[in-house]
Amino acid sequence: MIVCAKVTVFPEYALMLQEVKSASPHWDNHFNSGNYEGNWKVLPLRSIGGQNTIIPGLTANDIFADHPNLDMFPSIRKLLAAFQCTVKSVRLLNLAAGAVIKPHSDQELSFEQGEARLHIPLITNPDVAFYVQDERITMQPGECWYMNANLQHHVTNGGKTDRIHLVIDCEVNTWLRDLINSADYISRRPAYSQQQLLDMICELRNQSTLTANQLADEFEKQYDQYCPLDQILSFLQEIGLAYQLETIEEDTFLPGLKMRNGALVIDTNRLLYPGDVLHEAGHLACMPPGTRQNMNDKLEDCDMHRGGEMMAIAWSYAACIFLKIDPEIVFHPDGYKGAGQNLIQNFDAGNIIGLPLLQWYGMSYDKSTAAASGHQPFPHMISWTCLNQPFE
Repeated sequence: MIVCAKVTVFPEYALMLQEVKSASPHWDNHFNSGNYEGNWKVLPLRSIGGQNTIIPGLTANDIFADHPNLDMFPSIRKLLAAFQCTVKSVRLLNLAAGAVIKPHSDQELSFEQGEARLHIPLITNPDVAFYVQDERITMQPGECWYMNANLQHHVTNGGKTDRIHLVIDCEVNTWLRDLINSADYISRRPAYSQQQLLDMICELRNQSTLTANQLADEFEKQYDQYCPLDQILSFLQEIGLAYQLETIEEDTFLPGLKMRNGALVIDTNRLLYPGDVLHEAGHLACMPPGTRQNMNDKLEDCDMHRGGEMMAIAWSYAACIFLKIDPEIVFHPDGYKGAGQNLIQNFDAGNIIGLPLLQWYGMSYDKSTAAASGHQPFPHMISWTCLNQPFE
C-alpha cells in the first residue's frame, strides 16, 4: 500500500503562482465544517457538471467538467490537458494561517482503490505540518505529491501565511499507475498488521466458500512474511539483547517498535515489518554496554550514533545470513529510503557498509584481517554484541 509518492510532474509553477496571486476569485468555506478549525476555503476548478459546487464528488458515476473559475488559470488548464487519465475534481484549497484540519479519512480515495489525489503546493511555509498516518510529508512549492487520502491524515498550518494547494483527483489508469510507481520517492507500508491478517484468515476459513478460501490463501502469503519474527526474537534472547512485548499507544518512528533503556519494546499488533526488529536490535548490539543501557528512541545526533546506523545495517545483514532468512525481510522496499535492494546488492558484491566500525569494535573482520588472525571474515561475527568501550 502506498502512503505517499513524489511524482514527476512539472507544472509551470512560477506562472501558476502569478495567476493565483493576481486573481480575485470568490472562495467558499470548505463544506466539511466539522473537520477543521479556523479558515479553510475552496475554489472549484473542475466540478460535477461544471456547476458551482464545492463538493468533490458524490458517486462513481459523477460526470466532471471545467468550472468557469478555470478560465482565470490558463497554466492550470494547460497542466490538466497534459494528464493522460480521467481528471475528476480539481480545486484550490486555502488553509489559513493558524488553521487545523482534524484527523479524518476520505473513504476509498486511494491509488489501490482506483482513484488518486494529487497535491501541488503553490503557496506554503515551513510550519505547515501535513501528516498521513504517523508520517509527516514535507511538500515544497511546485512539487507534485500523491497522498493516500483513504488513510487518516491531518494538517496544521502553524505559519504566518496561508497555504494554497492545487488538488487534483484522477482515475487510476496505466499512465497514472506508471507515473506513481516510478516516483522519485515512495512511502509504502503493508495494508494489514500480523494480527489483522491472522484474524481475517481465520474468519475467511470459517466461511468455507471457494471465494473466501482463495482470499485466505492470498492473506496467508502476506502473513508468511511475518513468520521470521519468532526466529528473530529467539536469536535476540540467545545473544543477550533484552526485549519486551507490550502495547505501544503512541506513534513511533517505526510502527510498533521503540527502544527503552537499552531494550526493545515491540507491539506485535502494530509492527509492520519483523525485519525492523532486527535492524533496531543492531543499534543496541553495536553500542558499548555503558551506552546501550541508556539508549532510548530519541538518539542523540552525534558521530557515535551516525556510525551506529552503519554498523546496524551491516550487523542486521550478518544476522540474516546467520539465521538463514532472506535479507529482504530486513532491507524491505519501505525502508532505507527505498535503497534496501541496493544495499543487498552491495553486500553480495563485497562492498560492506559499516564493516570498518564493526572491526574497530572487535565484532567482525574483513578478509585480510580475518586471515591474519585465524578468524572467518564478515558476515561471520566474532561477537554479536559490543564488549569494548572504544569511545572512552
